[in-house]
Amino acid sequence: MNLQPLRIEAGWQVTYNQFYEVDPIPGYESYFEGSSLLMLRNNARLKMIDLQWRPELDLNGEYQLQVLNFVENFNPITNEFDTEPNWECPVLNFATKSRLVLVEKLEDLLRTLPVFEDPRMIERRGVIDELSESYRLKITENGISTDIINDILENGSAQLQGYILNHKDLTREILLKFAENGVTKKVKNQAKQKLTSKGFRA
Repeated sequence: MNLQPLRIEAGWQVTYNQFYEVDPIPGYESYFEGSSLLMLRNNARLKMIDLQWRPELDLNGEYQLQVLNFVENFNPITNEFDTEPNWECPVLNFATKSRLVLVEKLEDLLRTLPVFEDPRMIERRGVIDELSESYRLKITENGISTDIINDILENGSAQLQGYILNHKDLTREILLKFAENGVTKKVKNQAKQKLTSKGFRA
């Protein structure tokens, strides 16, 4: 039995494939077992696709497809990037009994899924800026405060300061501080530009 032909867009890697060109009919139950039938990953888009048949071995079951965002963590022991998918919050769930409908949906997703942006503060690919990330997590949990803004102005990275300048609780007072004391010229200019926009003008 042949694997199911798929038109796979550039950038996608097939990490596991037991998805065969066969429909669920008596005698072919063994093609519909296992935790996954197909797994694909796109490191540039930080997206993963997982395809299963549920219930396993049940010819009355259905294909279940999930699209997941993931983040990368650099592993200094293996010198590779470990993938951490967000299984708790899938981007998309799709189910169908039809193999052909599934193939059409899958090929469309491979073309159109957008890039996921890692929300963490990172020094470089897969490496977290621990100090700046600790500030981001505090803000996520407790909101913006004067003390944390002052700490970020003194110790925060340009990425973190850029995050603050796009935060929903941004104020004119914060913008004035960043326009004067931002860690880079880019941060200062971004703050100055926002000060001229509606909602922040004096």
